[in-house]
Amino acid sequence: MPITFTPLAENLIATITANKLSTSTKLASLFTPINYSADIFNSTPGIITANYGFDGYIGVPGMPNTDSESQAAALTFNVAWEYIDPSLNLNAGQRAYTSGADFAASEGANGVAMLLDDTIPVVFSMPVLPTTVNTTDFAVTLNDGSVVTPVVVSMTPNLEFNERQVVVLEGEFGNRLQPGQPGSLYPTSVTIVNDGTPLELLSTTGPVSIVGATVASSNPYVAGNGPKLVGAKLNRFSDLGEGAPAILGTASIRNSGGDLYGADAQYRLRLYTSAGFSPDGIASLLPSGYANYFILRARDEQGNLIPLTLAGTPYTIGTFGTITVVGLADLTTVGTPENAAYIGDHDNYFDVILKGDLSAIERLADVRMPSSGSYKAVYNPGGPGNNPTGSLDNSTPPPGPFTVASSDHTIAITNDLNGSLVATYVETGAAVMRDPYSGQPIGTSLGAAVIDTVTGATIWCYQDPNNAIFYASFAAASAVATNLAGGLQTTTAIDLLNTTSIAAGTNTANLSGSISREASLNSTLRFYTVLDSAGTVVDPLISGGTLRPSDGARYRAAALSSTNLVSTTGSSIATSNGATVAFSFSVDGGKLYAPVLSLDNGSDSWFAFGSANSDGLEHLTSFGANVFGCEDLKGGGDRDFDDLIVRFSVAQSAT
Repeated sequence: MPITFTPLAENLIATITANKLSTSTKLASLFTPINYSADIFNSTPGIITANYGFDGYIGVPGMPNTDSESQAAALTFNVAWEYIDPSLNLNAGQRAYTSGADFAASEGANGVAMLLDDTIPVVFSMPVLPTTVNTTDFAVTLNDGSVVTPVVVSMTPNLEFNERQVVVLEGEFGNRLQPGQPGSLYPTSVTIVNDGTPLELLSTTGPVSIVGATVASSNPYVAGNGPKLVGAKLNRFSDLGEGAPAILGTASIRNSGGDLYGADAQYRLRLYTSAGFSPDGIASLLPSGYANYFILRARDEQGNLIPLTLAGTPYTIGTFGTITVVGLADLTTVGTPENAAYIGDHDNYFDVILKGDLSAIERLADVRMPSSGSYKAVYNPGGPGNNPTGSLDNSTPPPGPFTVASSDHTIAITNDLNGSLVATYVETGAAVMRDPYSGQPIGTSLGAAVIDTVTGATIWCYQDPNNAIFYASFAAASAVATNLAGGLQTTTAIDLLNTTSIAAGTNTANLSGSISREASLNSTLRFYTVLDSAGTVVDPLISGGTLRPSDGARYRAAALSSTNLVSTTGSSIATSNGATVAFSFSVDGGKLYAPVLSLDNGSDSWFAFGSANSDGLEHLTSFGANVFGCEDLKGGGDRDFDDLIVRFSVAQSAT
């Protein structure tokens, strides 16, 4: 394998190994800061799909195993059950029988009781930074106009270190009635909102906020809305980033193309899907099943498209050489028998493993799923199974409906043989300091840790100003403050520090982030309590009284009074000119807070509300979700708003 690990990779390897050994049964414990050689399917950050997955399969009462009582419970609650011939004595696990999840098992994993809940897999164009994922990042709009927040979010089953581009939402999102029928309820869109810890994706140049992204949601019970390929990315084969925490079981262990096919795994075409693919909504695709579902096509020198319909057969692509489809991978552990008990990892990825001449491989153009005729369709989990009428075992069939089959579709192949659309970011301990303006991790390079000797792709080892070690495939930022051009004409309202989603109580929330200064004047950033987004504060001199920013000097005095000003340890933040520092302090949950920049010479304090300022001008402007810049001179100065730049996030304090 053309991968070289240097001694600087020691902490990286130790972090990955420790995470693989995690046996936690709590899904929330799996949001670890690891994206390791993960694929980027589109260079534009966004949501590709966020379709309604299925209804009523999460938290099925009385379905703990595979016995007849569990089958009866599944059928009672309209959950399909696969027929497996008992004479085969396969001793199959429950996932071979149903896509449903038992009530007690779901509660144990999620930490919350879930009764017949639904799912929405949110499929992103880039890897998701796991530490930024929260239920409150997602707003699901339903067809009746209501907006709901998921009860649970999870990266399972898309948890291998080189995956993590999909977040699965669980909650009450609808039913199975057709649109237009009385009482029908279903999602129409999913939007990413700012919840205090903005959701971020990992691009080729580092983390990017995805706040504000939105996408329409399709209904899987409507014909034509079956699962689809949403990406097909061609790379030289590497098993870098393979593997996952032990909670996923054996399905994500030793399931790569290299594990299954050894030296024949020369290239990998990673197929990215809108939902987990299944032949019937329960069963798994098999390593030998390529010819049942897919047709790759390569273009010869005359422009003719040559179909690759069979695995194990060399196809000649004009004068460019040959391509052989070796088989499918990223399914389950090597050596697992291909029978009705086969349980794949049921994530949003399938790898088509290829070998052949590089010149021919480069001619691959697209992949098609005919989904009919001699080709099988696929279903979301929640499909009918192989026994929808109950005729195979004389059982009482569930009424349905079930998720619908895929339709014929084709998707172009992205050639990434140079490995440019792969990203790594791994924190090995404490959270890494970020550049307030760009959001990039700040660090000094200690040298190369992992080198791909074929493509030249490199993972670098960095140390941040607080000595935290991290690894990244992109250049880290320096600790030097950002110097922006002046003359900004239009300002944008900033995000306030919002702890209203955190239980009210003393010091129940934590505000952390980084701050940089590009200014000669010394200043201090502080925060004060406001009653609403307009900046209203309690008047400390009048019982029950309030003041608004337009109240001028009285407002300024009230905001800076002990009644409203935050005074916890670390809440007064300053740094030297040209420098960047991290900060962290506690505040009370259930409240809103606004920043105020006070000049140390006592001449002025600048608020986030222009009407409160002594010159009536805006001195703070937004640079993105939870990022703002300050202008410290009366009258607006040079309007570069980099005199102080602040990036923050809000989280519930550890208990």
